[in-house]
Amino acid sequence: NHFTEYCIQQLKLKEKPQIHFVDDSFAEQKRALGAYEPETKTIIVVTQHRMMADIMRTLAHELVHFKQDIDNQLDDPEAGATGSPQENEANARAAVIMRNWGKKHPELFEKESIA
Repeated sequence: NHFTEYCIQQLKLKEKPQIHFVDDSFAEQKRALGAYEPETKTIIVVTQHRMMADIMRTLAHELVHFKQDIDNQLDDPEAGATGSPQENEANARAAVIMRNWGKKHPELFEKESIA
C-alpha cells in the first residue's frame, strides 16, 4: 500500500484503479507479468515466483498506463506495442520510480521471491 500511494503521488493521480494481484496462470495465458485493462480501469499484476522489487516495478509500469488512459493517450491501437511511445514511457517512468523508491528503501532488494 505504501508503494502504491508513492506511485500515485509521483504520477500525480487523482484516482486509484482497481488492482488485482494474481498467480502465474495469468502469465501463462497472456504471456505477460502485468496488464492494464482500460475498459474496467483495472491493473493485474502477477506475483508468484517473482521478487518484490520486480512486482513493484510491474505495478508502477501499469499505473503509468492508467495515467495515460486518464490523459487520453491510449487511443492509438498500437499504444501497447513494444517500442510504442506509450510503452516506452511506462518503462522509463516505472524505472525512475523504482530507482527513487529503492534509494529510500534499500531493504527491498534483500527480499526473497514470492512462492
